[in-house]
Amino acid sequence: MTIHYCENNVRQITALLIGPPDTPYAFGFYQLNIQIPPDYPARPPAVTLRTTNMGRTRFGPNLYSNGKICLTWPGPPNEAWSPAQGLESVLLSIQSLLSTNPYTLEPGFENLALPRDKEASKVYSAKIAHENLRLTVIAPLEVAMGISPAASPSGEPRPKRGKEFDLTLGPFVDFCKQRFLWYREQYKMAMQAGIDGVDDEKPRNGQSFPHTSFESSENCMSGEWNYPSLMRRFEVLERAMMKEINHWPSAGLDLMKRETSLAVNLRAQQEQVVSELALRSESIFDLALVDDNPFLWLMTYFGRSGTPVDDGVFQIRIHISPDHPKVQPRVFMETPLFHVRVSTDQMLIYLPVRADEMIRHIEGIMFALEEKLPICNPLMVVNQHSARLCWGTLCEQKEYTRRLRRSVADSLE
Repeated sequence: MTIHYCENNVRQITALLIGPPDTPYAFGFYQLNIQIPPDYPARPPAVTLRTTNMGRTRFGPNLYSNGKICLTWPGPPNEAWSPAQGLESVLLSIQSLLSTNPYTLEPGFENLALPRDKEASKVYSAKIAHENLRLTVIAPLEVAMGISPAASPSGEPRPKRGKEFDLTLGPFVDFCKQRFLWYREQYKMAMQAGIDGVDDEKPRNGQSFPHTSFESSENCMSGEWNYPSLMRRFEVLERAMMKEINHWPSAGLDLMKRETSLAVNLRAQQEQVVSELALRSESIFDLALVDDNPFLWLMTYFGRSGTPVDDGVFQIRIHISPDHPKVQPRVFMETPLFHVRVSTDQMLIYLPVRADEMIRHIEGIMFALEEKLPICNPLMVVNQHSARLCWGTLCEQKEYTRRLRRSVADSLE
């Protein structure tokens, strides 16, 4: 999760939650408006769900289409609130509503005692999974990228903007773009499963969503399954994002010619990184500007002794945005590497300690590669096959190590 404070009013906060893996909400982007009352923490924050398809889609029994979030049932208001709690506990409580089986969060539907309830629960989760991709990932990022669904192969018209809710990502645009590229393998797998059909059933594409008994006409999830359309829109979005990244160096050159403060600062930071890390005897690497462009760095990294990438030689391409540090760098392995932090298309994910200092990005890159036993954080996984091996059985872990070491050895060729 991540939060953003309003500069003019620190009591007005927006937050973004990422849907937990292995749920219908997996890797979706859910925005919240949070208002801190004057007598906080005696009273809890007022939280409204912003991700509602402009007030038309109910994303779960406790996530209403009007933005209301129901955290307690039954009982008087605020019965679960204590002044000892903080904003983080509120956000974690809301994140818990993005559950594996949201159908059972509706009072009276907890047990799934009857076969028809089990089937209804399965269908309910399926339609949330579809709209999670369409409304929380694809549609808002299309808006951010200036892509109109009406002009895409799907032919789906853009919905009208609402006053209270819309599809914009606000301060989280770059955060969501970066995570979109991180999680695109998982998104594609989910869409392909929808196209192929689940559990040997025929694909539902083109059929309308059924409504459950607890949904009303004003508070429901309406729509139809259309995974082929989602896949086409996703691919258009993916190409646009990669085109944007590849355009950064040429846009940066224009800034360099004008000797803007950012271009001068990035050049100075590159020199600083080289000087500072050269003093660290355990780190052996080379860092150069491609074509003397401070917005495109090429890092040659020699695997440090005693790490999983020991003796390897890796070239790493670092794209820096003309809007840095508001927009974070995108990092790709020029030298292929089988690694839990490296996607199948060789995008490397890492988290810098500070986003505005490039030396922290370089340190973050090296830490991601050198981590001996990667922490099992599903939100930091971009290669599903390597993840299954890395955190699988003992035999699978050995296979992961073999595959990793083989790719390290191949880096020398």
